[in-house]
Parts: sequence; C-alpha cells; structure tokens
Amino acid sequence: MLNFENLDKHIQKLVDEGAFPGGALCVFHHNELVKETAYGTYNPETGDKTNVDTRFDVASLSKLFAGSAFMALCDQGVFSLDEPIHKSFPKFQGIRQIRASANALLKDQPDEVLGEADVTDLTWYNVLIHDSGLGWAPLNLRCKSREEAIDYICTMPLAYQPKSTVLYTDLGLILMGIAMEQRTGKGLDQLVEELVCQPLGLERTGYNRVSQGPKTENTAPTEFCKWRNMRVHGLVHDENCYFLDGVAGHAGVFSIARDVAKLAQSYLDALNGKPGVVKQETAQAMVRFQKMNRWDRRGIMFQLRILDTDAHTFPLGRKTFGHTGFTGTCMWVDPERELASIEYWIMGSLSNVSLYSIGGSLALCALCLGALFLLHRQVLL
Repeated sequence: MLNFENLDKHIQKLVDEGAFPGGALCVFHHNELVKETAYGTYNPETGDKTNVDTRFDVASLSKLFAGSAFMALCDQGVFSLDEPIHKSFPKFQGIRQIRASANALLKDQPDEVLGEADVTDLTWYNVLIHDSGLGWAPLNLRCKSREEAIDYICTMPLAYQPKSTVLYTDLGLILMGIAMEQRTGKGLDQLVEELVCQPLGLERTGYNRVSQGPKTENTAPTEFCKWRNMRVHGLVHDENCYFLDGVAGHAGVFSIARDVAKLAQSYLDALNGKPGVVKQETAQAMVRFQKMNRWDRRGIMFQLRILDTDAHTFPLGRKTFGHTGFTGTCMWVDPERELASIEYWIMGSLSNVSLYSIGGSLALCALCLGALFLLHRQVLL
C-alpha cells in the first residue's frame, strides 16, 4: 500500500502558502483506486470547500476525450488516421506560405515569407502528433462565426514546414472535432458522451455549451477574463472554445479527477488486452513514440515521458504517456507500474505572481507538479 502522508503535507503546504486555492488528486494503482483526495477551496470568493465531486475545466485534457472518440470512430471504420484533412475540408489543400507570424503565440514576429509547402497530403495523423505545420490564432478575435473560423484555419499560412518538427497547437484538433460532427451528424459533445463517457461510466464529465448558460454548482471557476469582462465560472476558460459555443476538439470538457482517472485506466486496460475505449492495437500505436522537437515527445494524441532529468515525469517509466492542461490539470499513466495519476489545481489568476514566477503558460501546473514528482518517487521506492 502506498503511503501518501508526505504528499498530502506537501500539497496542503502549497495551499496554506497561497500558491493555489485548492485542487483534487486521484490515483489508480494496479487497477485499484488507492488515492482520491480534495484540497482547499474550489472557489476562493465564496470559500466553498473542494470535494471529490467538484468539477473542473480540464482544458487540454479535453483533447484526450475528443481524441479518444475520434480513435474509436477509426476503429469503427468511420475515419482513418491516414485520411487527408481535405476530405472533410476541401479548402485544406494546395500551396501555403510559411510565416513565423502564423503562430500568434510568438509575439512580434516579422510577417515575412519563410517558404511554402503543400498541405494536400496532410492527414489526421499529422494533426494528432502535432506536426501539421499549423500555428495558433485567436479565432475569437479574428472571426465572426464558426464557418468563418473553419475557413480561416483551412486557408491560413503555416508556421513551419509540415512534418519537419513538433509544434503543439489547438487548430488541427478544432478541425478534427468539426469533421467528426459533419460525418456522423452528431454534436461532438454527444459523440464524447456516447463513445467515451457512457462506456466508462463517467457520470460527472461533459461539455458545458455556452448557449445553454453556465453550470456553476460544485464547479471550480478559473480566472478573470478581460475579453469576456468576467470571472469565468461554469463555462469554458479557453477563448477559442468559448467562441465555438464551448464544444471543440481541443478544450471544453468539465470533469472530476476520478472520471479522468477512469479514462486513463481504460488505456491501461486496452494495452493489456482488456475492453477499453479503443482496441488494443490502437492503444499500442497511440502510446508509441512518433516524433519530437527539442523536448516535446509525442505519441498519437498523447504526450510521452519527458527525458529531461528535472521534468516531473522523469521518475516514471520509459513508456509513460499523458497530457497537461492550461488550467492546472494533468494526467499521467505509467504502464510499467500500472499507475494512473490525475491532478486538478484551481487557477486563481494569470496575474498572480506566486503562480507565474516560474514562467510559461503552464506555470500553475508546473508549480503543483512538485507534488506529482513526490508521488512518482514514492511509487519507485
């Protein structure tokens, strides 16, 4: 039996010091729930205490839900990883210019042409390993409708030569989610419910459509958003997803730690030949190394164990896979130790120096991953 006493003390110390208001942690080990704990408050404005059923905006962990639904559709023959994107979006073909300014996350880039590339043969595989050439853009500021956003992504310049490296981006996942809707005639929220949540018994997981209003009960808020002029609560934090009515392939899912842990465990089950969301051979391909940049190692949909000795995943096994999310969420799975660990940490404010003194858009997650590091060291001992 694992001893979590030191881990709990470390997390509580961070809460007491004001590093973050609260959070939740869930761990499965050898297919058994061995840790499920909530910490602090989920809403610092009201003082409401976090509990194990508190829902969080899981940010980019949503990619694991939408991506799992997509891979299930691949198993059914509805899609194929080798299918060109232009089969769903005819405008996504032909020659594109390559411009550094096509990645709006890089500030003050010169708007000069660096080259050109043909996007016609790019596939959903390229989207899911993040080597499609796409950068990032604030669709909520540049587009007036969903249709205009689709056209924008399908015709925008590339940020780099496709297939040459990895650049993590949301835009391809946005197209993937819309393609799933177009081909099946169902909303992405319904597809995730039918293909992922129902089979796994995830009763506290799903999208919150903006058009249906916020769902705030026992749900953690995130931060104050200048664009929306409000503290985001019960609606998706990601601006592009919010612009798309809160349902997209890259963001929008709300969940509890236990439900995400069940999704993680389903991949361990599939890898071991047991029933899961996807077939065994599909799961094996998804967690196999595909490509990397200087540090970011990618499988299909999943990020893989980071090799830097200072990285929070380094103490885990060589086959570790998972993902992180901007709002302070992360999921990591170590098949060699049959370990699935899920963390949610509540974002107070992007201007909070104690959160962002580390630097980088995932600083809140990075701050709290010291606790995850302790957990992983604990499993090793």
